[in-house]
Amino acid sequence: MSEELGQPWGMCAAFGCPLLGSLGSEGRWYCFCHVNKPSTFNDAITRELREKQMHLVDSTIEIRRHHSSFHGEERAYRTIQQRLMVAGRKDLLMTAGERQNGGVRAWLMRLERALIDSVSEIGVQKQIPTTVQTADVPNAQPATDFFPPVAERAQQAIEEANP
Repeated sequence: MSEELGQPWGMCAAFGCPLLGSLGSEGRWYCFCHVNKPSTFNDAITRELREKQMHLVDSTIEIRRHHSSFHGEERAYRTIQQRLMVAGRKDLLMTAGERQNGGVRAWLMRLERALIDSVSEIGVQKQIPTTVQTADVPNAQPATDFFPPVAERAQQAIEEANP
């Protein structure tokens, strides 16, 4: 289905997306980052994936290419580790708990979740604050100090209002 849109077979139907199409929507196959998002955000999501998250994209595709198993393929596993470290994402390396409990699949899910989180804010309108925070001014003097006649009239008005 993606071939009709100019994407290679098996890839996400969003034009230019580097991820595999794994979820069906509207008769097309989309990746987990594009599915259920309005098509108006496709370009922004794809740009985020290609420009800022390619280290994660390549890692997830590499894990899937090895069928979530690196048995006998230590070199591929080390390549992913190095890619994540070079990108400054040591937090996404496989943990000891993942090795013991879920293996590579648990790691893959965590990497994919990081990709989803990276594009989750696209298209979300940010609330504009209604107030502007001001900084404290040291040694501030009231304006009435500079206009004594105004200060006297203000004081008289206060005294007249509160007999």
